[in-house]
Amino acid sequence: MTNKEQLQWLKKLKPFLKLRDIAYDKFRKREYEIEKLMSKICKEELEFFYVDGECVGIGSSIFANRDSTSDDYYPLFHNEEIESGKLNDF
Repeated sequence: MTNKEQLQWLKKLKPFLKLRDIAYDKFRKREYEIEKLMSKICKEELEFFYVDGECVGIGSSIFANRDSTSDDYYPLFHNEEIESGKLNDF
């Protein structure tokens, strides 16, 4: 592909990247609202956890509480555990 062709592609793709950014911003805003509601109802500062861009579970949003030796330890619950209601050995 020549430089001229690459520049033409960049021009064509730019609006789609902007649309994706708008959609992602809306998604993140809604997800943040869900995290706030979840924290309020559960009385624990919680957030969704992501690995490689995929939500893998829910855990404490307070870094110190992620340490299993902490008095306020809150584990990461994986999606499979939440959906099945059973603890997994990860």
